[in-house]
Amino acid sequence: MNHARSRPGRLSAVIRSAVPAYAFPAVTAYLNAQLVPDPAFADRLEQASCTTIAIPSAAAATLVTLWLHGRTPPEAAGRGVVARTVAVAALVCTVLAGAASALLIGNGLADLSVLQFTLGSAAIGGGLSGRAWARSRSPRRGRRTPPTPADTVRAERTSS
Repeated sequence: MNHARSRPGRLSAVIRSAVPAYAFPAVTAYLNAQLVPDPAFADRLEQASCTTIAIPSAAAATLVTLWLHGRTPPEAAGRGVVARTVAVAALVCTVLAGAASALLIGNGLADLSVLQFTLGSAAIGGGLSGRAWARSRSPRRGRRTPPTPADTVRAERTSS
C-alpha cells in the first residue's frame, strides 16, 4: 500500500492557484481605489481591479500551475531553488503578459495604460504559483521533527 500523499489532479491544482490569484488582487485593488484621493485614478483603478489586474494574475497562475504540475518539486527546496523558480515563473509571465498587451494595444483593443497593471500583476501571480510549487514538498515551518541523538549532543555542547 502506498502511503505517499498523492498530488492533486490538474483541474484541482489550477482552481486552487487561480481563484486566490484572481480574488486577492481584485479585492486589494478595489479597496485601494476607495482610498486614493485622485478621483480619476481611483475610477480607473476600480474598473481595472476585476479586469486588467485580476485576470492577468489568474492567467499567470494558471499557466505556471499547468507548466509545473507534471514536474516533481524538489525534495527540500532551499532558498536558492525557490528564488530561481519564482524569478523564472515571474519573468516568463511578464513576457507573456507584455506580448498579449502589445497585441491588444497594437490592434486598438486597449490603450497603453493597460501595461500599468498587467505586467506587475502577471509577475506576481506567476511568481506566487512558482513559489507554491517549489515549496510543495519542503518541510513546513511549525512542524518539528523529534531531535536526533546528534542534536541532543550538539545542544549540550553549546549550552556548556
